[in-house]
Amino acid sequence: MSRTSASTLFPVFERAVISLYDGGVLSPAVLERVIGAFAQTDIDWRTTPTARSVDGRTLRDIVAQTMLPGDAPKSASSSFAAVIGHIAGAKVSEDDTQATSEEREPSRGKPKKSARSDEAGSSDEDSDNNDASSEELLAQLSGNAPRGKRKAEGKAKAAADSTRFNPLLNAALPHKKKD
Repeated sequence: MSRTSASTLFPVFERAVISLYDGGVLSPAVLERVIGAFAQTDIDWRTTPTARSVDGRTLRDIVAQTMLPGDAPKSASSSFAAVIGHIAGAKVSEDDTQATSEEREPSRGKPKKSARSDEAGSSDEDSDNNDASSEELLAQLSGNAPRGKRKAEGKAKAAADSTRFNPLLNAALPHKKKD
């Protein structure tokens, strides 16, 4: 059996994820399994995605939206890199993913600055936000996310629901007829 090269693996991965997304069956658990399966191969995660879903999303947008539904769309490249890094253990730098996304989309109007010049001109506040979002991402993926107010309220409601009327509590089978 011939071994598939790394250059052909990324389009296969991309097509598989987009097909699952378009079919409506892509969940975080499914995506984690697919990424894990491809992580065992020699795939190049920095390859520029070319295919788009039915609603026009790229692979990076789909992965970011599926794994981190609360994340802003502008951070899809960094979220993709963080998700792949966490699940696959691969190092995908944000510079690589941002550079490929800038190459993919043609510029309309003003030329964009390169990612490296943006980093030099960015403020400390932006880097703090990126660090905080990365830590939050890792906490969510590892299951150690802090409990929210909603979950605490849900447990309080569950305790209150147990004191309500339950028709199945102390229910007995119907008696047999005596002939």
